[in-house]
Amino acid sequence: MGKVILAVCDRNRMYCERLQEYLRNHLKLSFELHAFTDVEKLLQFSKGNEISLLVISEESIGRIRGGNYREIKNVIILDEQAGEWKGEETVLFPDGNIKHISKYLPAAQIAEGVLDMCTSRAEGFGGLLGAGAAGKCHVIGFFTPLSRSGQTSLIVKMGECLSKKHKTIMLSFESFSALPGMFDSEPEEDISDLLFFADCERDRFCLYLERIRKNKNGLDYISPAGTAMQVKEINFEKIRDLIELLAKEGGYEYVLLDLKEYPDGFFDILGLCDVVYTITRNNSADHYRLGNYTKALGDNGYEEIIARTIKFMIPDVREGISYNRYVEALLSEGQEVMNLGA
Repeated sequence: MGKVILAVCDRNRMYCERLQEYLRNHLKLSFELHAFTDVEKLLQFSKGNEISLLVISEESIGRIRGGNYREIKNVIILDEQAGEWKGEETVLFPDGNIKHISKYLPAAQIAEGVLDMCTSRAEGFGGLLGAGAAGKCHVIGFFTPLSRSGQTSLIVKMGECLSKKHKTIMLSFESFSALPGMFDSEPEEDISDLLFFADCERDRFCLYLERIRKNKNGLDYISPAGTAMQVKEINFEKIRDLIELLAKEGGYEYVLLDLKEYPDGFFDILGLCDVVYTITRNNSADHYRLGNYTKALGDNGYEEIIARTIKFMIPDVREGISYNRYVEALLSEGQEVMNLGA
């Protein structure tokens, strides 16, 4: 698989290096990044290397008159409102897919512009992988038949703990979820969109993943589908293939599944998990629900899921129990289960 080169060019060394560093740290993609403050060095580099995307300041554009850089297909011009180069970008890059962004926008918005360019009709971005080495990926499932159990809050806390040392992503399967509110973001795209791209745009999956994923406190997450009907359209095969892509191309070490509702093939989805956490409560009605759930697993031949399940009660912080320490203890217990199954 060929390298995908992203080049940044600006005569202001501090600006150029800071933009390059921001893109390196915040675009979790396998770009090979190069920064240039000298236009001549950029052009020399381009003769021996295919630049997939050039991010170049307006002033630098003005310094490369007289050439025809047909081989550079995708160009983002950082506008400075000097106007010296006006009308020349199509002469310099006659076959280029050209986008204009203000140089003085926050780096986060410039990074969004890069993603928009990559996921549009632009050429040359197929095969980008997620940052992080592909290796063993652990799938952790969370399911309880009890309502209002605090499951989502627990997963978020556990995911934040894991993400301190491991690349971790959370997938939620709950309609009308409060999760976006917990993360202070209203998504334009959700897991239904990501599953579509995983099926139809597989060679650019990581680009769409980067666009759709959100992050808070180090934990990546994908916003859940909006309605129960959308959740029902998600099935075991789609989730299995998505987890495989997240591991092999996204570089994720842990995938957390918040299983509030029942996608098609629900028990098989639980079977993908290395460990399943199930919240319990100490009353007769909830014992009855949990008993029925466990019986259904056994009756349908899923005894291995029962063996990999950790049942526990959420601690009462009013009794002086540290919630963070409790979550860490649960993670340690889950690691023991995964080690036994390895």
